[in-house]
Amino acid sequence: MAYDDILNNLKETPPRALNDHILLIDGMNTLIRSFSLLKAMNPTGTHVGGFVGFLRSLGYVTRIFDPTRVIVVWDGKGGSGNRQNIDPNYKAQRATSRITHWGLYDTKEEETEALVGQLFRTQDYLDCLPIHQIVLEKLEADDIMAWIAKKASVSNVKKCTIVSSDKDFLQLVDDTIEVYAPVKKKTFTKDNIFDELKVLPENYNLVKSLLGDNSDNLQGVKGLGIKTVVAEFPKLLTEKTDLDYVYKVAEEKLDGKKIFAKIIHNWDRVLTNFKLMDLHISALDESEKQYVNDVLKQPAPDLQAGAFLRLLEQDKIEGITKNTEGWLETFRDLTKV
Repeated sequence: MAYDDILNNLKETPPRALNDHILLIDGMNTLIRSFSLLKAMNPTGTHVGGFVGFLRSLGYVTRIFDPTRVIVVWDGKGGSGNRQNIDPNYKAQRATSRITHWGLYDTKEEETEALVGQLFRTQDYLDCLPIHQIVLEKLEADDIMAWIAKKASVSNVKKCTIVSSDKDFLQLVDDTIEVYAPVKKKTFTKDNIFDELKVLPENYNLVKSLLGDNSDNLQGVKGLGIKTVVAEFPKLLTEKTDLDYVYKVAEEKLDGKKIFAKIIHNWDRVLTNFKLMDLHISALDESEKQYVNDVLKQPAPDLQAGAFLRLLEQDKIEGITKNTEGWLETFRDLTKV
């Protein structure tokens, strides 16, 4: 075959659109994990593990997923307030527990102050990169990320990848939405999510409503486990259903196992859990939705490599990785979409 024929037969790769593949990163989830696990110190003895670990993780997921847009979403001031109005116990344990346990900080207050400082410094670094940051007062990152992902699922977006270790996001997995769990280093898609949850993802919130969620300090029905839920509520495995189905089954089997009486007795708790953990119904008002929509229409900001390197110099950090230049190049393609 002549070279001209080969060239004519080659298909050009179509240009990628801004929102072909959105990478959504749970900001505080990523920062706290890095802050807790990474003991990195700069030459002055200051702990920098939070923002260094965050940036390394950001570079890693951007490289492996090759998105067309990266958005880091942060919890807004008073973001937990709406859910705490429904249940004061929601995330109440986080106000008293320590984040780390390696003795770097003498008091909880000192540790919290350091975390807040690293949060602001992380945002300074992110301002130098071709990514967007979103934070809205009185909204948790979960709510904003879920709305973006759900919007992507019914629009022209080809894929939306959520990066978080929060299992609440697994209820959103569908043909378009996938969830990357950094701790497990695993991506959950429509092809493998059933093996993880044992039920359809759209029914996962029903399961969590029954079982509770220790990470959010939400109690479930005592004595109830996933094996019993799967065995006694078979529709959860085969078709999208609702709380009415769960209550009806429990009512019909009330004279059988004691666990069904417990479910009926704790039904208010189940309803509250469902309301607190449901990410399918948006918590954003119209003005907040419009703001996020406007962000999604904007091209990525320019890469400000010089400003980024000056921040590293100020923090007395030689580099994010052994090859900081290569790390920065990971983001350059985002400016070409």
